[in-house]
Amino acid sequence: MVNTSNKRANELELKQQFLDRAKALSKVPEVFRSPQVTLLICDTVALGVPAEAEIFQVVYGDSSGRNYWDAHLSEPIRVYTLAHILSAHLAESAEQLEMARIAIIRAFRDAAQAGERWFTGEITPLLAVEDGQTNFEGLGKVKVNPRAAVEWLLSKPKREHLVPGSLRRFLQFGGELAKAPTTPRPVTEKIAKRFVADYIHGEQAAERSPTLVGLEAAAKKANMRGGREYLRTVFRRSRGAEVRRGRPPKASTKIAEK
Repeated sequence: MVNTSNKRANELELKQQFLDRAKALSKVPEVFRSPQVTLLICDTVALGVPAEAEIFQVVYGDSSGRNYWDAHLSEPIRVYTLAHILSAHLAESAEQLEMARIAIIRAFRDAAQAGERWFTGEITPLLAVEDGQTNFEGLGKVKVNPRAAVEWLLSKPKREHLVPGSLRRFLQFGGELAKAPTTPRPVTEKIAKRFVADYIHGEQAAERSPTLVGLEAAAKKANMRGGREYLRTVFRRSRGAEVRRGRPPKASTKIAEK
């Protein structure tokens, strides 16, 4: 019990140190800020202290990371850099960080071999990437349109898991920092499953209990309209989700709402 308490205290202390570093980035020009935020998140992963949402909140004043992803997707970047960014938000340990990066680079290699046109520069080094390869120094000059690359990953059932939840939500519900209200997108069962999974993961990462009320609030904030029953059904079926219905019934004989 003492060891558990000490471990918890150490984690909280480490997280606070990361958030202090994040606060220092809040007024840095974006050209430097978003890469530094990525490095900071990599550090949290390496030490096993997940804090993505909290860092986004401190740096940008928005826990969804919309400004962060908007910056990263705004112009062509190196293949290796994009793989590094995505892996930082997928991994939960240093080992997973490297594995995710390799998987993403291999996915981009396959896209290049299939003739996708969102690459710029000489792609021969990317085409030459072999399974089992871990050194990617030769990819320094290969660039991609990051938004097109990520949308390609999302379009492939065997690749969509390589897109972080916060980025997926950014693209799914607008994908830009629009000044005018956007037309709400219809909620399908597939969208509901993905949104609920991302919501639960985000809440658990922030050490909060996922709730039905919180889910519906998140859906409203994401400009989702309709599909309420899809969201509720998927949430109730999700393992590890704590369903809170608000105030208990006044009488014990009252039948719970189904």
